[in-house]
Amino acid sequence: EDLLVSVSESNRQINQSIEGQLEALWHAKKKQADEAGKNCYNGISYRLNSIQERNGKIAVDFGSLEYKVRDGLVAIPEYFDLSEEYYRKGCFSTATVKTSDDCYLMVELSGKSMNQNTVDFIGGIMETNIAFESGEDIFKSFFDELEEEAGIHESDMKECFLKEVYLEAKTNVGFYFEVILNVSSADLLERFKNNKDGDIRALCVYTRKEYLDALEQHRSPNKQFVARYLLQI
Repeated sequence: EDLLVSVSESNRQINQSIEGQLEALWHAKKKQADEAGKNCYNGISYRLNSIQERNGKIAVDFGSLEYKVRDGLVAIPEYFDLSEEYYRKGCFSTATVKTSDDCYLMVELSGKSMNQNTVDFIGGIMETNIAFESGEDIFKSFFDELEEEAGIHESDMKECFLKEVYLEAKTNVGFYFEVILNVSSADLLERFKNNKDGDIRALCVYTRKEYLDALEQHRSPNKQFVARYLLQI
């Protein structure tokens, strides 16, 4: 109820020289995925048009962006010379998830997608298959990722807060949640045996120290950012 949500036309500025390279990059990536037997598909995701405080609430306006544009832009070195109005700002959810027995969860990826990480947060691209009309829809998008990737149901959550919205190193926008569950890591590992998500190989369980170490040593600056944030609270 603290979020005012709207969806508008994308306000991303276009650089024709850079945009003209995207189609060829997409075909090359699709060919590489096909040859490697990996999943690679185009779709539509939300992007952040703007976020601001309004009358004591947070007003978030979303646009939309094709996956092939979202992925292709950062493969072009000149893109990073552009100013912020050209940024892709594709939205994704990401989370620190704590179980009832004080363990922390991440997922091990199967390698079947083009995601280059081996271990990642639970979360994912905020897709337009959910119509964003209220703050609840932002949470629903994240809850769907919890269910799909880790078998975590909404009823398993004791607390869930959207803690940060941040512009990450490669110009996407992270919606960072903190979740406390009322179910144990052992119960979730048992439940995960029935997991149907082909992109996820395993559910990873850490102590707090192991979790922070894993984030600090991760190849992704996003994980390192979250580790620094958690060490401050």
